[in-house]
Amino acid sequence: MFKINTEILEKKITFLFFENPKKTFNLKQIKYFIGTKIEERDLMKMLFSVLRKDYIKESGRGKYIYNKNKRYLVGIIKKRVKTLVDIETSIEFKLTKSEKTGFLEGDIVYYWIDKKEKIRIASLKDRELIKYVGHIKKDGKVNLLKNSNLDFDIIVKGECKEDDIVSAHITDWKYSLPEGKILKIIGNKEETNTQIHAILEEYNLPYFFSKEVLKEANKISKKKASSIKRKDLRNTLTFTIDPDDAKDFDDALSFKKLKNNNVEIGIHIADVTHYLEKNTLLDKEAKKRATSVYLSDRVVPMLPEILSNDLCSLNPNEDKNVFSVLVEIDNNYNIISKEFSKCLINSNERMSYQEAQHVIENKTEKLPADVTITKKKRSLSKELVEAILHLNSVALKLKEKRKNEGSVFFNKEEVRFVVNDQGEPTDYKIKKQKQANFLIEEFMLLANVLVAKKIKEKNRTAVFRVHDYPDEEKIIELERFAKNLGYYVKLSNVKNINVAINSLLKKAENNPEKNILDMMVIRSMSKAKYSTNNIGHFGLGFNDYTHFTSPIRRYPDVIVHRLLSSIILKQTPKQEDLENACLHCSKMEETATKAERASTKMMQVKYMSKRINQKFSAIVSGMNERGIFVEIKENKCEGLVRMKDIPNDYFVYDHKNNKVVGQNTHEEYSFGDEVIIKVIGTDLDKKHIDFKILERKE
Repeated sequence: MFKINTEILEKKITFLFFENPKKTFNLKQIKYFIGTKIEERDLMKMLFSVLRKDYIKESGRGKYIYNKNKRYLVGIIKKRVKTLVDIETSIEFKLTKSEKTGFLEGDIVYYWIDKKEKIRIASLKDRELIKYVGHIKKDGKVNLLKNSNLDFDIIVKGECKEDDIVSAHITDWKYSLPEGKILKIIGNKEETNTQIHAILEEYNLPYFFSKEVLKEANKISKKKASSIKRKDLRNTLTFTIDPDDAKDFDDALSFKKLKNNNVEIGIHIADVTHYLEKNTLLDKEAKKRATSVYLSDRVVPMLPEILSNDLCSLNPNEDKNVFSVLVEIDNNYNIISKEFSKCLINSNERMSYQEAQHVIENKTEKLPADVTITKKKRSLSKELVEAILHLNSVALKLKEKRKNEGSVFFNKEEVRFVVNDQGEPTDYKIKKQKQANFLIEEFMLLANVLVAKKIKEKNRTAVFRVHDYPDEEKIIELERFAKNLGYYVKLSNVKNINVAINSLLKKAENNPEKNILDMMVIRSMSKAKYSTNNIGHFGLGFNDYTHFTSPIRRYPDVIVHRLLSSIILKQTPKQEDLENACLHCSKMEETATKAERASTKMMQVKYMSKRINQKFSAIVSGMNERGIFVEIKENKCEGLVRMKDIPNDYFVYDHKNNKVVGQNTHEEYSFGDEVIIKVIGTDLDKKHIDFKILERKE
């Protein structure tokens, strides 16, 4: 089963007629053209939609032709060197001399067919004020803003210095270069702090909280945790498991043996809404931000530190207000009962993933110095060790159940750079999930599912975390990609696509190309998002799923906390526009992800700039007309090997077979090939690393 992107397919149908204005087409021909396996009734629905919009008309029974009275289509453009491309349909427009300037990435345009039946840009829809971030280059008395993503400079007015990073917007475009106005001077481009602030500025993300917001946060800091109207669990064994450098602890687990030999497991989440009152200045700011942003060297939090790291954080040996999901589980790992309750806890232990992993692997109370947070030997209580081992056995069963129900499993390695006081990367750490990570993950997933089901039972409009089925075309592309790597799996014609993808990932588990294959599988998927329309979560294999477990860093969780609280208290809250809230939170999540990737790439470039002429083992991760992209095995830094820097031949890109081929030797480079490369250059402005291939590994 695949997702049908109705909007794009309708546009493709329209373009078939748009490109062939004198030809008639029947249903069979239209289906062949769009190249998608689609039920005839679904195709007819789309065809009638195109008919209603007057782009086409019936020319006979079952035959259709372009309606010449309907002249325009609307598209969002992507800029190439000599053309503009509709990003949804890949329709390409060749530019006349007069059209070569004035169009920007993301512009919405009207296009049409001229008298010579050529596709032309008709006009530009009103453009929103777009902000550009770049560094200043002096050209005499003229200040030029240079941005590596633009194929033009912007002449900017305002006081600034050479190499200042500034933000600006375009005010006029009469001649070859646009004119603009400086909005903000961010700082000198050589400073890491400036570069990070530039990324935040580019994506319209905040650096700081306003004085008014901080003042309001300081006022509520006097609110203390209390057992009034709360279930008191302070005497129940409770602990947190987080990264060793974590500062905010938004979840904890508790463990209690019951008289009937079952166990009660508590999944405790920081009760942010106890402090974050609705429609206050602080709440509005959190809603606007929607998510914490995790950059390479810092976190830009959704909530001020006094809440995220102190008041709401489940710090050890402190009374804390929590919103809890309590589940009773029998010896066969069946959930006997569940309870949703506001509770009061006092965490007995703050553990790192590394410490918990040592307990799981060695079943011991003693922790050696090299695994502890303090780097000193310490011992855990017998009860805590027993609890961790029991919880781990439950987590393994939950994971197995998920697998059987169609959940797709990734274990992609992530790199975190270690930075010095100046923000310069000096080292890196490979972050790989182990069973301790999965232990926490499974209980968080369980809580999210149970909360989603509870809300669904009450038929309330709610915020769900949804993930649609993948697009068929992307799955076919993934299948072709896997084949190039030597994995002959059928993905496009299988009933359980989840199972087939898991099988593919399993086959690649211990191979050098695993990371690249993981990335391509992720790219083939639809994007998860927030919605009031509960279509389920394909990737996790859940019919009902929401986000409840991270209200310190995600605003959707705050909304869900308030909704669940109203259900427990049998209240009918004032109706909100939750769908718009979902759209906003999804958009901010996507923006935060882009900023995080940009900061990681910046750190990669800075790190590799100190390693010019050094050799590394790398994997071919991509290719195009310019050359081969490779990813260094040890630190996951990716860069480009230009065609001229591939030895022993003149190489060209074979688009059809997705290979780079030598014209004389016929030597081929494909995805997953292992090569020895040398770093030959870096460009911080473009966030680009250049490599040269020295040899290939057979």
